[in-house]
Amino acid sequence: MNSTILMKPIIGLITVLICIQSLVAQQLETISPIDTFESQIHTEIIGNQIVFKSELRPLVQIPGGRAPYYTYLWDFGDGHFSTQAEPVHQYAQPGEYNVTVYAVNNYDFGPKPKRPRKKVEAASAIASNTSPNLFEQNFFSSNGIFQIFKLSDAKPGEDISLVVGVNTEGKKGRIYILSNEKVAGLDGFTFANQSNYYREKIDTLPQRDGLHSLWASVKQSTFTKTGSPDYGIKEVSLFANENQAIGYFKDLYGAYNSLTAYDIDPANAEQQFSLINLDVTEDMLVDTNAIVTITGVFIPEDGLANVHQVDIPVVKSHDPNKMSVKPARMSYRFQSKHKTLTYKVQFQNDGEGDARNVRLEMALPPEVDKNTFKLKALYPKCDTCQTDNAMGCYRYYIKDDGTFVFHFKDIALPGTAAKNITDMDSTKGFILFDIDMEKKKFRNKSFKSYTNIYFDKNPPIKTNTSTSRFRQIISPIVTVGATTTFGTPKEHETKYQFKPGIQLGFGLAPMAPYKRPYWQAEIYTSYYEQNGSINISGLKQPVSLPIGPEGRMMDVTITAYDSLETRKYLSLQLPLQMRYNINAWISVGAGVSLRKDFNTSSSAKKTYYYMVDAAQGMEERTLLVENDDIQKENSALKYNPFFDINIGRVYMGPAIGFRVSYDKNQKSHSGIYGIWRF
Repeated sequence: MNSTILMKPIIGLITVLICIQSLVAQQLETISPIDTFESQIHTEIIGNQIVFKSELRPLVQIPGGRAPYYTYLWDFGDGHFSTQAEPVHQYAQPGEYNVTVYAVNNYDFGPKPKRPRKKVEAASAIASNTSPNLFEQNFFSSNGIFQIFKLSDAKPGEDISLVVGVNTEGKKGRIYILSNEKVAGLDGFTFANQSNYYREKIDTLPQRDGLHSLWASVKQSTFTKTGSPDYGIKEVSLFANENQAIGYFKDLYGAYNSLTAYDIDPANAEQQFSLINLDVTEDMLVDTNAIVTITGVFIPEDGLANVHQVDIPVVKSHDPNKMSVKPARMSYRFQSKHKTLTYKVQFQNDGEGDARNVRLEMALPPEVDKNTFKLKALYPKCDTCQTDNAMGCYRYYIKDDGTFVFHFKDIALPGTAAKNITDMDSTKGFILFDIDMEKKKFRNKSFKSYTNIYFDKNPPIKTNTSTSRFRQIISPIVTVGATTTFGTPKEHETKYQFKPGIQLGFGLAPMAPYKRPYWQAEIYTSYYEQNGSINISGLKQPVSLPIGPEGRMMDVTITAYDSLETRKYLSLQLPLQMRYNINAWISVGAGVSLRKDFNTSSSAKKTYYYMVDAAQGMEERTLLVENDDIQKENSALKYNPFFDINIGRVYMGPAIGFRVSYDKNQKSHSGIYGIWRF
């Protein structure tokens, strides 16, 4: 007995410990691993230059994966940067500088490396006029004036480093950075910090209302766009008047939620590079196959503006072989008008030699029309193959199984393992293309794609699954219809009849999903009339009726009487249901309606049949008694179960609905109505 008593608390304690352990394990799974390696920067002075080298944690290869490697961005603390693994730098002025290296672990299974920082002393002996390094020499490849460089793709929970460069050409100006596209639906980036090596006046919350006068001063805008590598897209817009310029920039700025700015003064330097760090929020986890865009705008004092956009894929891991889509989340409501998807397939040769043939075999969703393929940009840059024997070109075709193939033929894409590689971007390639969705096929569901990448005769590398889905938005619903009651309900001696009534309602539901249950809430009013009748015959009942002169009461014997009571009701109903779309034309639902009936008017009529003595003997007469002052009867709160079916455009648009409900008074009653989902 005592052992049993002791065992109960022990078993309870063990249960609690197991639960705690389970919760801790679940929390640990959601915590990103932290690098515990003590990262360092090592320096060596050679003549008037300093050689930098980083010591980071050893990379961990993914089992069965490709060889991992680091990419770097060195911040020398004086407004100059480099992407070399072991850069050499000389300072123009003696002094003390804080050097930082930003590293990205590609193909790596381990955590993000720590960011080492070191204070460096530059003596007067090594100070001299400096020339731009390779990174800065090639920085302005798109337009020569203004450009944005991204160190990595956007991984939720980490930060992303951008270098914004401007060649002032002796002109003052202002730079704006636009992030968090409204079409993406999330504020995935938050401003962390920005360097001010050139005494930039940073404004993290500029007022949008005061920008019209600045836009009005713009005469020309040059638009360029890059990813990694450069897209080669360049467009020049000339503005004939102020309104054109204001409209152009208003549309551009209006596409983003976040805006930061800083001023540029050429007196500080002819070429100026600013490091901007943005935190990538955990909310981006829902879009780890999307392409998001950050836009930079440089408006100088002469009104010759430059707009530069950089595409940034959102990733779960830093893998250069990736398929991304834009928009990753769409509005189903407007998809019939805006039905173009933009895909980017990027790849990297990590071998020692050049890749001669790169073949991208894309499994695109059946809802897209592959014949609408439109190539926007590619790298390596080459022309389309004119003949089967052409070399250094590309071709694309559709296989019998529907796979879309894009083939780089007889090119020379260098590998990351080659000894003479100084620019990692030269080992990467991509295609950027548009493709339209087929209006007749698309449904409110996600569209999945992936690519098998073949380098020469090597086994394929399968990319991530790129998913484009519809945003979960609410659809307003309007209903207009009529209701009627089946049969003639009877309660005691009273038979009830209901005249058809009209109904007008409004509802809300998620934009009807494809092959998935969803809720729908409504509120509507209906107007109906209830007639309750009693017919009694075969009586010999003495009563007093007002049938005498001047309405005096007289005793008579009635043989029968009829009673009719008419009530008109205004019914307020709150139906809540679960629905399911069987296909594009049929939808069913079931639920419960909370209902309250308000008696707006009432009247009663009673007809008596009685016998009186007449000249020819007994004669039957009638007396009609009306009563308009009977008491109004509002119903108690009711719960009416119902079944509902819609036929028509059940995803969005007009349809016809039929609903059958049960009420303890009206028994089974139904309604037919028109419904429109917006």
